[in-house]
Amino acid sequence: MHLFFKNVAQHMFKLWSSRFFKDDNLNNSIPFVLSKSSWEEIGIQMQNNKKNMPLDFGRPPRNIWKHNAGYKAEEWANWITLYSVPLLKSKLPERYRIYKCLLNILMILNF
Repeated sequence: MHLFFKNVAQHMFKLWSSRFFKDDNLNNSIPFVLSKSSWEEIGIQMQNNKKNMPLDFGRPPRNIWKHNAGYKAEEWANWITLYSVPLLKSKLPERYRIYKCLLNILMILNF
């Protein structure tokens, strides 16, 4: 669990939010990076729906844009398996098939 959710999920977020490489030129060359305003919107949606989430999901969702540095493996697991699919569906560009790759990853994880 920790290998994928604490490492891979966190790096996926960093890649999509233009924080993966130390060199900004490399980060800016990634064509499927989401804008800061998109991540702020996603974070606000997570924050606003905190009260609606069942306790069976574990930790209530925190704003991923503000608190991603402090996310635990359980929060990354919830982000990838529960929240990323509906929140990223209209945000990731279809021409790169990133969203379909995300769905394939989730199918593999839930084998």
